[in-house]
Amino acid sequence: MRFRFPLLPAEFEIPDAWWTEAGMTTFRPLAPSYRSTPDAVAMPLREVEPPFRNPEVIRDWRGFDRARMIRVLSGMATGAEMPPVPVVAFRRPPMTPPHPSPGACATGFTGSMRRSRQGLKCCP
Repeated sequence: MRFRFPLLPAEFEIPDAWWTEAGMTTFRPLAPSYRSTPDAVAMPLREVEPPFRNPEVIRDWRGFDRARMIRVLSGMATGAEMPPVPVVAFRRPPMTPPHPSPGACATGFTGSMRRSRQGLKCCP
């Protein structure tokens, strides 16, 4: 299945077998983001730019690590509390044009892809 990025004009794909194994076939979001720590601040996914990924790092499927993907999706499917995704704010010199996103994920590109795939709108 192919899905659109929330910010970029591109698509991504998650294998159906992984989605099913994670228990996501009947998942429906009940909140704008997955359940995270009480001090987490939700940030709209359309405002978070994914970081650069090193294409030389081998993954199981198009940049995804199967075990990690299933673990995270399973946590979301069961409503488990998960840590927030670190986001780094962009700093721009005065008088520069605004950037389409005020921040970037510090830990991983796949997190925002997974959340948008599930219909979630925010990243804690």
